Amino acid sequence: MSTDIRRWMEPLVLSALSARRVVNLAGARQTGKTTLAGHLDIPGARRLTLDDDTLLRAAVADPSGFARHVKETTTILDEIQKAPSLLPAIKQIVDQNRAKGQYLLTGSANLRFASAVSDSLAGRMRTIRLRTLAEAEIRGREPDFLDKAFVKDFPDRIDGFDKRTLVNLAFRGGYPEVLAFSGRERRAWYRGYLDDLLLRDIRDITEIRKLDVLRDVATWLAARSGKFFSIDELAASSRLSKPTAENYLGALSALYLFDKIPAWTKTDYAKAGKRPKWFACDSGLVANCLAWNEDEACLDPDRSGKLVETWVHNELAIRCELSDGCALSHYRDSAKREIDFLVENGSGHLLGIEVKAGSSVRSDDFVHLHWFRDNLARGKFVGIVLYAGSQTVPFGPDFYAVPLGALANG
Repeated sequence: MSTDIRRWMEPLVLSALSARRVVNLAGARQTGKTTLAGHLDIPGARRLTLDDDTLLRAAVADPSGFARHVKETTTILDEIQKAPSLLPAIKQIVDQNRAKGQYLLTGSANLRFASAVSDSLAGRMRTIRLRTLAEAEIRGREPDFLDKAFVKDFPDRIDGFDKRTLVNLAFRGGYPEVLAFSGRERRAWYRGYLDDLLLRDIRDITEIRKLDVLRDVATWLAARSGKFFSIDELAASSRLSKPTAENYLGALSALYLFDKIPAWTKTDYAKAGKRPKWFACDSGLVANCLAWNEDEACLDPDRSGKLVETWVHNELAIRCELSDGCALSHYRDSAKREIDFLVENGSGHLLGIEVKAGSSVRSDDFVHLHWFRDNLARGKFVGIVLYAGSQTVPFGPDFYAVPLGALANG
């Protein structure tokens, strides 16, 4: 892993530890949670990993003794989902001692989905998501894209991010381990990564045992990243009952492999859709697990569009989670008006964002953004088409074609 990359979430984790008794740093395996926790300036921290079989057996045998709190010390527990019996013990400890920063937990599975978890530590614990790396994070930039977009502060020009470059970035993805890999080694890593998750980590949160079917479901979902689908379609395709298909989708979501983006619903407009959109949490996972060829994907508008939109989703999701009060959603209605992403800040101001993998933008690309601004937006609204060109071009007041490279700058 590139250990010199400063993670954007690091100050947020430290701030949370100063205010909360328990902090849970969650995210997919190999996103860098353990490395981030190791970089935190926490004097005298007690670090324990449940990937160590001896420590895991000790935790299961005596949860209260294992989780005991050492005064004025933060205990860092890696892979907490492996020993959910520790959570009631931690709850008992922090209920008796309200000191801040007692525990930093890390986990590769959402504890709300773990079948053995009986206590969520509600009110005592803050959960912070660590995603795969953003491009600007890799480049050592600050995450200021959203702040600047809300005030229409866009760079005049950004070179070096044509369609081919963007597809290459999407193929690489943002897992720290793969940054320096060749294409061949990267494909092998992604295949092994998915197999390891489905063979090992899935057992920590669910009783699913049909791992071949689960892998088929994961592949089906990857192929539909950024697309709309129903549980009925997933069930029919995988020959599962609807409840079982929902269970499989929940398990893959709990491993932070797929994200559900809600529909924007702050309207009484009768035709507005309510269906969520699902995205793979890393574009590299899509490209490599589907065994796509980079040259062919670049020439295929559907594949390149899916990859770049998935890449943008991760970039926006990271920034929304960093910002206080920012929410990410999408819009679609029965008249087939669709906006890829809507970002709403704490003041109720909205960014409407369309994504194009191509290098040209026309006035027609803003039609749905204009309609939304005129009919549904109740406050300030900025409409953006992110595209694979190099110049920021205004298309009337509050509407801009903006290079996708702006995300790499911040």
